[in-house]
Amino acid sequence: MFRTRSAASDMQNQSSADLQREYDLITRERDRGHNALSAINAQNDIARELERRER
Repeated sequence: MFRTRSAASDMQNQSSADLQREYDLITRERDRGHNALSAINAQNDIARELERRER
């Protein structure tokens, strides 16, 4: 379910709302103790993309 690679081009094709939903999903999973490095990296990638869009 989580991104297994940095997919900047894939993220650019998604709406900000979709990215925010994915970010929130990862947050919920992490809150339950699922802290896979790939999920943490994906969340960081999403946060950077959302931040870039706000500039």
